[in-house]
Amino acid sequence: MRRRQFIHFAFARSSKVVLVVAADAEWLLYAGGAVAGMISSGAEAHLIRIGNDEKQSWDLQPEETALRNRRESEVAAKILGIRSVVSLGFRSSELRDVPHTTLRDRLMIHIRRLRPGVLFIPNPHTEHDRNLDRYYAGAAAEDAWHCARFANFLPAASDHGLEPHLVSEVYYYAPPVDPRRREPESTATFVPQPLQTDIGGAFARKLEAALALDTINRDRAMRLKQTLEASGQRLRVLDSVDGAVVRRIAEENVRGLARICAGGTSFAQAEEFRYAGIDFGIPREYR
Repeated sequence: MRRRQFIHFAFARSSKVVLVVAADAEWLLYAGGAVAGMISSGAEAHLIRIGNDEKQSWDLQPEETALRNRRESEVAAKILGIRSVVSLGFRSSELRDVPHTTLRDRLMIHIRRLRPGVLFIPNPHTEHDRNLDRYYAGAAAEDAWHCARFANFLPAASDHGLEPHLVSEVYYYAPPVDPRRREPESTATFVPQPLQTDIGGAFARKLEAALALDTINRDRAMRLKQTLEASGQRLRVLDSVDGAVVRRIAEENVRGLARICAGGTSFAQAEEFRYAGIDFGIPREYR
């Protein structure tokens, strides 16, 4: 049984390229602090947006929603320090209709192009996250990670300089509400291990980036109000939903998530992951 690992990002990562795969803009709520911390330590980060987020708005048409959320996602990424953002353009909440190999191969191309040392992907193995796009995106990203190292996957890519590449570290991210998140895995080998990361130094940037998602934050506030009203309840702050209220709710959400993830540590703010590093691929006794 392995004990939960704690990590501070106060060590050199200057040689690292970090690639984030995201099904939706809310990835930064679960991994934005860790990515910003790595960037502060010298890493170069890139973001692949799979979904358009065209469903996440209040009283906007899908086309306008997609444009706004793309623009706001790019602003948020810039705040974190991410160097480039690639939007694949798939319709959100409809990834189940996209062939797995189509998503996998698109992601594999970017892994070979950018040659990252660290990969952040949605965790497709959770049972508590009801967002199915994260399952399909995470499964495709996990498969792309495994397959990108083999020359016989996409052999034509090698003819264009996209040689096979092995990513040595993978961080699986998900909403931190799994009731089993404090339990260690059964073995230390071949199973992504629980990991809590200190994001105290990057929290301000994460919060600023999250607040840049104006369209999504307003949608979340309005749907919270809608849900409460449907059950005959009321949250006084939502009586009049203006920009200040939207920002207040978004900020409290980010701070609350950071407190939850910091539980059991000395950190003030943290994020949780399942981590696959060198132990995942090579048993300790062999090394």
